[in-house]
Amino acid sequence: MRLHLIDVTGFALPDGSTSVHWFRDAFAALGLEDSFDLVVHDGIAGALPDPGEAARPGAGVIVSGSRGPVDPEKPWVPPLLELIADLHERGADLLGICFGCQALAIVLGGAVGENPRGREMGTELVTLTPEGERDPIFENLPTQMKANLVHRMHVTALPPGATRLAFNQMTPVQAFRLGRSVGLQPHPDMTPRQLNGLVDLYGRILVRNEGFLDDNEHLALFRRSFRETPEFRRTLLNFAGSIRQ
Repeated sequence: MRLHLIDVTGFALPDGSTSVHWFRDAFAALGLEDSFDLVVHDGIAGALPDPGEAARPGAGVIVSGSRGPVDPEKPWVPPLLELIADLHERGADLLGICFGCQALAIVLGGAVGENPRGREMGTELVTLTPEGERDPIFENLPTQMKANLVHRMHVTALPPGATRLAFNQMTPVQAFRLGRSVGLQPHPDMTPRQLNGLVDLYGRILVRNEGFLDDNEHLALFRRSFRETPEFRRTLLNFAGSIRQ
């Protein structure tokens, strides 16, 4: 089996890690490191996989999170959106996470916008819909579980024909499916280590610019709320297990 990871992180944490490292650690925690060939593509550099190769049986594609919104003015975004559309049309096993989830929604005819409730960040509870409870991406997972996430944009309208799989009070669409394409707004690849790294990068913005947190004391308490999310991480295991052979 081959898994294509399209990395569009666009930044590194203070420890030097990007989402490539986060995914490798998540796969290792799930015991998957020897189950497939992981091929990493630098999406920002335009190094995208061949759609025919990526859509063949025994292959899957993950589109990572990124620094900002799905902005067509960025030169690397339109080719990525074209690839996502091609892969979906070919019936590829495709998983979009955070930015990837939003890109998938846009490509398939949905809509994305800034959440009027503001930023969602940290370890938060998500709830499966009845359809989500039956979906392979959440197989053998509880109806409610903690997930790690960070985003201001969210899916405001599902693509035509898509099924909402998960939600919470902050974000109405935390996951959706259309055919073999799945979008996850939370990060199954993210742990408290990454969340703390993001706070190290953006702590001043969270307190001073956005008012997401009241002050530095609130910021310190916020850090203490971060948790491991092994149940939500298993969505990666379920995705790998559902890839057509």
